[in-house]
Amino acid sequence: RIEAPDDAVAFAILSVPQYLDVVVEHFARERPKEGFVDGATDAILQQLRNALPSALDAEIVNTDDGPPYYHVQTIGAVCAEDEHIEAKDLQGEGFAEWQEDLEDRLEESRDPKMWGTQSELRRKIFGVNVHPVWGGWYAYRGLLILRKGIQASLPKPEPLRFLPLEDRRRIIAEYNLRHELCIWRDMSDTHPAECRYSPEEFFFFTETSPAKRRRYLELRASHMSET
Repeated sequence: RIEAPDDAVAFAILSVPQYLDVVVEHFARERPKEGFVDGATDAILQQLRNALPSALDAEIVNTDDGPPYYHVQTIGAVCAEDEHIEAKDLQGEGFAEWQEDLEDRLEESRDPKMWGTQSELRRKIFGVNVHPVWGGWYAYRGLLILRKGIQASLPKPEPLRFLPLEDRRRIIAEYNLRHELCIWRDMSDTHPAECRYSPEEFFFFTETSPAKRRRYLELRASHMSET
């Protein structure tokens, strides 16, 4: 729960393509040993914290760093920043067959060593959020709450619904079957390249090894100093 009045103004802060350049610049300046992305985010949030008047009683948190932890998909959907997609909402022609086929494929592909042996869990279809501009090529980084920035008349936005049924089904299937390939992040086959991570960003943000991430940042920082 967010500790603030119900009518306090709040903002969800997200990063979009080219954020890797921000991470690289922060690494080149500070040379952190870990937390490369969070460190860059924290530096930006601190600048924001310093710029806001104290009278607003602002709380600014890095949503990747907790506790407390915030469910950013819920935040994004509630503030109508993006569209939340759940399998149960994809009713229409051929729904039962589509759902059963996807559940069968998930159960076959999910390793019992990781997912357990219960069929219900291995067949579970998880939901995901998609942005009207960036598709899935973005990430929530921060939350800004103005505890004394009260706006009682601000209406609650209606949930976003901008994707056709066919694309919502494709995105849900790709997200659950091949999340790591990031095909689900494209809203359609014609998703603009400028609204997508660069190849470097794709590999960096999907890389789970801190050592490899650090080595990449060292190489980028070295290249910056030579040019």
